[in-house]
Amino acid sequence: MQAIEEKPMPTLNDVTKDAPTVNQYIDSMPAGHRGGFARQRDGYDLDMDTVEKLKIYASDHEIVALFANWCDDSRRAIPVLARLEDKIGLKIRALGGMTKPSWEEKRKNPGMNWAIPPSPREVEMLSVTSSPTIIIFNSSGEEVGRIKTRPKIEKTVEAEILRIIEDSI
Repeated sequence: MQAIEEKPMPTLNDVTKDAPTVNQYIDSMPAGHRGGFARQRDGYDLDMDTVEKLKIYASDHEIVALFANWCDDSRRAIPVLARLEDKIGLKIRALGGMTKPSWEEKRKNPGMNWAIPPSPREVEMLSVTSSPTIIIFNSSGEEVGRIKTRPKIEKTVEAEILRIIEDSI
């Protein structure tokens, strides 16, 4: 019996280093999507107690957000990341533009969730199945947790990120 070769877990080093920040991505989006993301970003009030706690961890963590521009859950979550980026200087790479495969592609490959390309290559590499997927990495570049679609335990994205970081320490 042959041993199954295990692939190493993807790390932050596998993610495009020159990906735009969340704010850069929102500001460069096509007009049809940009307005909703920008309005949500500009109108969202962060939980400042959570923000103060997150500041402690900002230099030791980095976030990668993968999402579809047309996704309502992304329109709620990604602007929160943009506000965090502004308030605490947390590095957040934005890999937007995820797209679903055509009906024909899906028929040929039933397990296909996202069309790569044009979706970022990291979608497949990081086993992303939902939009948005927010992945938190530690200073060693290892994934410490992820938020898929929306927070599952806490009420806000920022509180969920804080919980993931604190639980990983």
